[in-house]
Amino acid sequence: MPVDYADPAGGTTSIALRRLEASVPKERIGSLFINPGGPGGSGIDFVSEAPSFFGDAVRERYDVIGFDPRGMGESDAVDCLSDADLDAAYAADPTPDTAAERAAYRRAPAERNRRCLARGGVLAANMGSESVARDLDILRSAVGDERLNYYGVSYGTMIGAVYADFFTSRVGLMVLDSAVLPDALGEEEPTQEEVDAAARAWAYDFDDVVDDFATDCGSSIECPLGKDTDAVTRTLVEFLDELDRRPLASGHESLPLLTEGWASTAIGFGLQDPSSWPALVDALDLAINEDDGEDLAWFAMVVTERDEDGTYPATTFGRSHLLVSCADWPPTPWDSVVPSRDVLDNHPLWARIEPPGPDPCEGWTGTLRETLLVGADVATPVLVIGNEDDRTTPIEDTEALAGEIVRSRLVTVSTEGHGAYGTGNDCADDVVEDYLGRFLAPEDEYTCGS
Repeated sequence: MPVDYADPAGGTTSIALRRLEASVPKERIGSLFINPGGPGGSGIDFVSEAPSFFGDAVRERYDVIGFDPRGMGESDAVDCLSDADLDAAYAADPTPDTAAERAAYRRAPAERNRRCLARGGVLAANMGSESVARDLDILRSAVGDERLNYYGVSYGTMIGAVYADFFTSRVGLMVLDSAVLPDALGEEEPTQEEVDAAARAWAYDFDDVVDDFATDCGSSIECPLGKDTDAVTRTLVEFLDELDRRPLASGHESLPLLTEGWASTAIGFGLQDPSSWPALVDALDLAINEDDGEDLAWFAMVVTERDEDGTYPATTFGRSHLLVSCADWPPTPWDSVVPSRDVLDNHPLWARIEPPGPDPCEGWTGTLRETLLVGADVATPVLVIGNEDDRTTPIEDTEALAGEIVRSRLVTVSTEGHGAYGTGNDCADDVVEDYLGRFLAPEDEYTCGS
């Protein structure tokens, strides 16, 4: 592929693919390209899960093809963020107290992006979804398909939506599952009242997760972090504030101290994954009640994909997210706004785990997405599906994307979690497999029960 589509003669980069052939060759109708999101998630790894993830109606009729997006995984790797850069990002003090700390906090993103682009060169500057969509069209042609059949989940919907906008006449069957809304139109400078209203909404959503976490913590035994949500919140706030003053020894040679930054990273990642909550509670119990930071430091390393020797894999989310996000989301006046003090004080744990801070893309000089409002008049209905209670990609975004693609079919699944297909809802599975395997599109605004 051209590294820079604006300069197609200026150098190339290679994209790695893996194909799982159709299980019934005589029934084969073409290829199904898949993307697991991320951004930057490995489609090659996704293909290894395809035999159990996709039903027979799909597996029998398609060669399932995954690809590692440009710069990631087994594709030509982009060299951008170092292990030290990632450590610094995760360890950053979320509550800078002094003028010097606050100044360093504000400078960090621009300095990191300058180093990243200098190290990664032209490829680092061209990692956005518009380039990936163009890559995908070349891949479609390379396997001999006239139209692209595609399943994308989470950030994979962004790639699919951009592709549909760029190459509308080449869209075949497309499933966009749990959508990221691509809209990025210019916005006016928000008022402080608007900033505070938005911050309260984000904080209340965060508080709801903490409430579920506290309830789960005490569901079988007395929660060691507190008897209810308020008590758990106070415990965690006091713990993080104490770490800011006095980090705990961790016992790990490459990460000797459990700091406030590393602890807030562990808690923030852990809260997003309910299956990790028992391990998170145990690690917090040891750190808070026994001054033993080893397990929580280990938890932080696991959720950030950091090896005990201090290295990160080439495909880690931390490496891919910055480059793709900065290319895909042009600067807006909202990037560095700060809520009023009373909002932060009324939501103290949110202010420490997801603190409003400087724009992480400050100083970005790579490419910026040009198509800021995606839409397409696709001949074959695009299936847009999502869970009603999805805290990662809200159903409102899935609904909005469906409204921007002409003749799309919106399906709402009355359940929680991220990702509608392949996550245990028989109705959602039947809808997707009928669509891809039997060419049966559901009625628009169809609802699957729990």
